[in-house]
Amino acid sequence: MNITISLNMVKNYFLKRISKLRQNKIIFGLNIVFFLVVNHANAQLIHPGITHKLSDLDRMKYMVEAGIEPFATTFQNLSNNSKAQYTYPINVVNQDPSYITEYSSASDAWFINDGTAAYYNALMWYITGDERHAQKAVEIFNTWKGLKRNTMTVPLSSGRIWRIIEAAEIIKHTYDGWAASDMQEFKDMLVYPGYSTTTVPTAAINSGDITFYWRVYQGDPARHGNQGLFCMRTMMAMGIFLDNEVMYDRALRYLQGESHRSDDLAYPSGPSINNSQKTSCEYFDEFTQNGFENTITDYGYNEVISNYIYENGQCQESSRDQAHGLAGVSTIAVMAEMAWNQGDDLYGHLDNRPLLGLEFYYRYNLSLENSYPDQTTPWEPTVASGEYIERTDRSGRWKSLKINPYLVCSTGDEFLERGKHNLQPVYEMNLGHYKDRLGLPSDDYKWLQRGFDYLTKQIGVEAEGTVTDHPGFGGLKFRRVSPGDPISGFDSNGLPVYKVNNLPMTIEAENYDYFVIEGEGRTYSDSDSENSGGAYRTNEGVDVKVCSEGGYNITNIANGEWLTYTVNVPANGTYDISIRYAAANANGKIKVDFANEEKVSEVTVPFGGENSTGLNDWKNLKIGTKVDLTKGVQQMKVLFSGANNSFELNNIEVVLVKEAQEPVNLAHIHGTATQSIDSDPCPYGGCAELAIDGNTNGNFGAGSVSHSAHGTNGSLKWWQVDLAKNYNIETINIYNRTGYESRLSDITVEIKDTNGNVTFSQFYEGYPNPSQTIETGGVVGSVVKISKTSDTGITLAEVEVYGVDEEVSLSTDSHKLASTVGLYPNPVNSEINITNGIGTKLIVYNVLGVECFTTEIKSNHQKVNVNALTNGVYFMKITKNGSSFTKKIIKQ
Repeated sequence: MNITISLNMVKNYFLKRISKLRQNKIIFGLNIVFFLVVNHANAQLIHPGITHKLSDLDRMKYMVEAGIEPFATTFQNLSNNSKAQYTYPINVVNQDPSYITEYSSASDAWFINDGTAAYYNALMWYITGDERHAQKAVEIFNTWKGLKRNTMTVPLSSGRIWRIIEAAEIIKHTYDGWAASDMQEFKDMLVYPGYSTTTVPTAAINSGDITFYWRVYQGDPARHGNQGLFCMRTMMAMGIFLDNEVMYDRALRYLQGESHRSDDLAYPSGPSINNSQKTSCEYFDEFTQNGFENTITDYGYNEVISNYIYENGQCQESSRDQAHGLAGVSTIAVMAEMAWNQGDDLYGHLDNRPLLGLEFYYRYNLSLENSYPDQTTPWEPTVASGEYIERTDRSGRWKSLKINPYLVCSTGDEFLERGKHNLQPVYEMNLGHYKDRLGLPSDDYKWLQRGFDYLTKQIGVEAEGTVTDHPGFGGLKFRRVSPGDPISGFDSNGLPVYKVNNLPMTIEAENYDYFVIEGEGRTYSDSDSENSGGAYRTNEGVDVKVCSEGGYNITNIANGEWLTYTVNVPANGTYDISIRYAAANANGKIKVDFANEEKVSEVTVPFGGENSTGLNDWKNLKIGTKVDLTKGVQQMKVLFSGANNSFELNNIEVVLVKEAQEPVNLAHIHGTATQSIDSDPCPYGGCAELAIDGNTNGNFGAGSVSHSAHGTNGSLKWWQVDLAKNYNIETINIYNRTGYESRLSDITVEIKDTNGNVTFSQFYEGYPNPSQTIETGGVVGSVVKISKTSDTGITLAEVEVYGVDEEVSLSTDSHKLASTVGLYPNPVNSEINITNGIGTKLIVYNVLGVECFTTEIKSNHQKVNVNALTNGVYFMKITKNGSSFTKKIIKQ
């Protein structure tokens, strides 16, 4: 076999792969290097790996199955979308036959809508496992695989089609029902009439006999930056799907202002030729565009990140309008996520320049109608204040003069764009990186967080957004639970194999979570920066060596070190946790946290006798018995203490002992309902038991609504359900009568145990419309009572009381803190109620395990002010006499 390899090919290959090897923490021997060189044409990229790796898809699936927010609600919103249905009609086939052979102004909307449907169905397929969704996506691919022409000459139009490529990437790597021949035709369609790194099909481009690659490969040097950025996004996605590293690099390098690869076509040269001023207004000057010079190769136009987001955070389009500015910065962020998934830190380019752009945008737009302690009035950056830059952009067509709250040069309230786009779904993905992955100081992402808080208050969770512009449905797709990503190992090319550790299973200790850049303090903590074991992940600080019983093991374990593993707990229940270890002495210790909560207290790792007697004598040790774990994807953290080098670790095994019962509607199963009455036991035919009959129909005439006596204004009206025994009550759902909702205003909801102790009591202004869910925190109770003193009786369509169908004893032996002390509401705004907690101590930690504050609980119904906490997730630990439990709360 004859192989011809140019020096430049080798140089470019190693420049790229050495960078990726550094990020992947793998060093190859010369034999592997040679193998990679001679196989240069077959690039190695992560798959699936556009904006969703396999572990990301796993996280979505498992969190939806666990019913955890915001995954559950966001998924419900996605699943209700018309384009997420496996019955989605591909109606383009009923139009002009040219629509599916030519991408044109007549067919582009059909293509984009179908591409979005393919993407949503691909997500639905992975999350639900319903093959019909995958089949729908494949049907869409096959409908459009015959495109041979593209008469949409503005590059932006072809840059808008990225969703169908993401869909194809997911289906290609998770579903085996897409025929290889059909897949190849789809791939060929994307680059028609054929991909080349040496020859441009100029005649075909001029005649429109091309498809997408040849419309986007040069970005758009003549227009605003968002248009070229759309092109780069499609090209980057296409490169990943096609496993074409040159194409992927073409987008990545251009965005960073680098020169083209020597084994690829050049980028557009420049500068632009601009002869005269065309228009002018208060916000910008516009000039004619009369072609391009060829004096500077790879000139770099507005889509280069440094040319689009200026050094102060200002966007190249800030003087145009705010909608386009957000679209451009959002598109950069999407590509940063793609690049991160491939091992490249575009998020961190120019000291986190994408974040700087987002912070500038949201400070300007949020402060228009929202006041903050450090920004009480709308922020108005100006050239005079030094906060706005007057600059001619790289196309030469526009000179920014002033930030623009309106639409281009059209002013007036009807053209106001400032503040109109604060609910677009951009926050989750970016906070997921800068806040949850990197753990940056909160001031760095202050305005992103404020925007997210604003969105949460207004609409709850991120919505779809503009499908061509924004990430969308971020609470499902981009909400993170730990900084790193779980892996099962590395493939033969040194790339991480992403996959969530789905318990119960044995986890190899060396496969701790992967982090693209420095993992110290994020996925592990090690006493030094070198892998003294010299094996496996050799460019990381964790000490790994070849294990005497095969594989690898963690060695040179030191006091204070730790490792993290992202795991899925499939069901609430009790689990046993064991380690495989070899010991040099009995001076080492280990403990395990789940979701930042201690689950296995510090255990001394034994030595001698029937235990390990040396570093080659591997033994199993159960360190946690019947450990209570809560379902969902979460971080498992293994922490080491004691004397250094006392033991080595091979693996961690988690075994399910007993699955916990799921909450049921105790009121419907065990309840006896009564209510305040006059002489009639069923006023107006509305007997009390109708509110626990399992029917939530609020129409009184349908015969399933309770109705207490009206009494007099100011008198107590009540309805209650007696469960006869004590249960841990988690949730109460109150369904109101239809048409008379306001009659159930200003109610008090109370829970008592069989001893008559009030374990929960809360007043609620307003009324359920049509229903209200009350989280009671698992307090022990047997009676749930709803009362009010306002005029008219209590009418209820249904009251559901959810808890595990297992009696709780109030005897001294079993009167445990976790089943006695209640914390509610959750989520909490300003005050949290602590019931039955007298004599306990409350300690509040943030998600990083940093203590926020401590307070003594001095009564059985104490309110604790949490206004000092910023919005987010916290852990509240209740302790008393050596016993403790922890609950996660959300501060809104």
